[in-house]
Amino acid sequence: MRLNNDVYVEKLVVKHLTTKDKMCKVLYVLLAVLAILIVNIFPLFFGIGYLFLFTGAISFGIGYLCYYKVSGLRKEFEYSVVNDEFTVDTIKGQKRRVQLFSGSIRDFEMVAKLKDDRHPVTEFEKPNYLRGRCVSGINKDEEWYIATSMGSQKVLLYIEPDESMLQAFFRFNPRNTMYRPSGKPMGTATVTPRVRSQAESEVKHHEKTDGKTDDKKEE
Repeated sequence: MRLNNDVYVEKLVVKHLTTKDKMCKVLYVLLAVLAILIVNIFPLFFGIGYLFLFTGAISFGIGYLCYYKVSGLRKEFEYSVVNDEFTVDTIKGQKRRVQLFSGSIRDFEMVAKLKDDRHPVTEFEKPNYLRGRCVSGINKDEEWYIATSMGSQKVLLYIEPDESMLQAFFRFNPRNTMYRPSGKPMGTATVTPRVRSQAESEVKHHEKTDGKTDDKKEE
């Protein structure tokens, strides 16, 4: 979206919970329940009933800690483009926001699809690059990568941009953005029609003419 010739684009991507995330979620809940039971049953063995007020406060703290951990497994990535500035924030539990990246689109070394054979991401997968996977993890066909820098640190970002965001990248860095406004990224295979050369056409024309001449001679 453009306002007074400015560019402003936003996109929110929700990270898909992996099997590991789901196992951690179940583990946090089980540990919290076990800890609460131990804390509340412990005074019964010693007949100290007045400690239940204290153990109740501890139980509340354990429950809140479990909620904090479980909600932290839910991650969202917010991409935003304001003119030539591109930022990526991570949001945990729909509350805690941390900025992962901020930089100028003009400084991007490469913007290409992750599965682009003409511009492979392996060229930038080097030890000195700091990597950030800011994607849902559902469909790799929709993933793009950005090779750039943040200060003196080389950065490799994996994102899932939409059409309007790619248009913004192309506007401010057309040379290094492997996308064209037609909607197809550069590197997409296209079928080109076979054009006959003039010499080839003349040869075929002579063959047809000779064939007709031979038929007439046989008659």
